[in-house]
Amino acid sequence: MKLIIKNSFFKLLFLSFFVLSSCSDDGNQSVFDQTPSERVDEAINELRQLLLSQPNGYKAVYFTKNDERGGFTTFMQFNADGTVRQTSDFDDDSTLQNSSYEVRLGTTTELVFTTRNHITKGTDPTAVTEVINGFPTGLGFFGTSVFQYFSNDNGVITFRDVRNSDTALMVLYPTNFTDFDAESIAAVNTLRAQIPRIAEPDLYQVLEIENDEGTTKYDFTYNEARRFSSSSGLSETEIINISFGIAYTEEGITISPALEFGEESYSDFIYDEATERFISTVNGTTASIYYSNAPAFVNPNDLVDLETLGPTGFLYRRSLGDNPLTSGTHDDMLAQIEASLGVAFGSTWQVSQYQLVIDFESDDCDTFLFVTIVRADGASFNIIYCFLKGEINNERLFLTYDGPGGGASGQVEPLIMPLINFLSTPNGLIFTRNGSFTSNLANFSNPAGTFTNSDSGIRVYGLFFG
Repeated sequence: MKLIIKNSFFKLLFLSFFVLSSCSDDGNQSVFDQTPSERVDEAINELRQLLLSQPNGYKAVYFTKNDERGGFTTFMQFNADGTVRQTSDFDDDSTLQNSSYEVRLGTTTELVFTTRNHITKGTDPTAVTEVINGFPTGLGFFGTSVFQYFSNDNGVITFRDVRNSDTALMVLYPTNFTDFDAESIAAVNTLRAQIPRIAEPDLYQVLEIENDEGTTKYDFTYNEARRFSSSSGLSETEIINISFGIAYTEEGITISPALEFGEESYSDFIYDEATERFISTVNGTTASIYYSNAPAFVNPNDLVDLETLGPTGFLYRRSLGDNPLTSGTHDDMLAQIEASLGVAFGSTWQVSQYQLVIDFESDDCDTFLFVTIVRADGASFNIIYCFLKGEINNERLFLTYDGPGGGASGQVEPLIMPLINFLSTPNGLIFTRNGSFTSNLANFSNPAGTFTNSDSGIRVYGLFFG
């Protein structure tokens, strides 16, 4: 080993001497014949000319911090007078705006947006609002207005974010537009059309990967405000978590960091209208994102928790506020019941709350549904419906309906059947634990969870009480 190192040293010394001799003999001008200021001017002019080389501008895809946020797209038309025209898919405002930019030397050659425009929305901590613990909270994208010039690959320009250099990237692609104003606005509308395809809250979402080893599924969750996704699945020994940022494209979505699975890497997903899936195909393998009535992954510990709680109460109450885990189809179901109540009894009625009490030992109506109906003038009544004892099979909760309880329950039974059928689906309810209770109005320490009808996909979110 010592001999190898010694020989390598002499080889390097010889090569160094040869290179230095060649430089001094060939008469070519070295870069160091330029003064420092000349080298700076050359670098600045190179980037400035690149930005101006596309009269109809660039499409800039900017991932601000891909371990916590997704990305957005800004269309930029740079002008020689130091102004830049922009529109973006960051929010609903796609108005074309003018602002200023500079190309200058910082740590390296930098593109700096010196006045506000669409790209600087990523620096605004209040630009996006999300309800957290019942309070509207400003969410920033952790972006910057200063970008370090990194590379030029045949006209595709890459910049590093000075704030999040390891997790942020902005790439400029020539638009090839012929009319920047008209085509950039149209492109933004196309990008934003992807949002309901990936952000529909009423159903579960699945990330599925197919290769020679078979099919692997993950439970996929997308946060639209943050443009960020997280997925979880079960391997033989542990729960696997995957997360990445998402940016919309004309054809679908692109993700960062890329999804690494097996020997393949997936980053660009094309939306397929026929199957309603976002699909990425690499070397004969596919990764796809799609909606399902059932989650891809059910944590077995959730059902164990439900069963060991014994007789327990699950409460859905409208006055506690909204949570997106309650599906719109659930609210439609309640609206159907309320319309039937209005036809049968006149006036306006509301299902203000219902409680599901589950017993895994007894059949004597110890598992029951308790519903409170309120009239517009404040009058109310309660009804009760009995089930046989709860059973858990194949990671599902099965409730068998056993008939109405006392009072007006029998009279109202035909009107309330959509709710009874929701809970007593033949293929069972899917139960998931969801931490402590939170909504747009309140948060409580009570454990929270969802029940989902595995046939219809109707889902309700609520809290548990003793």
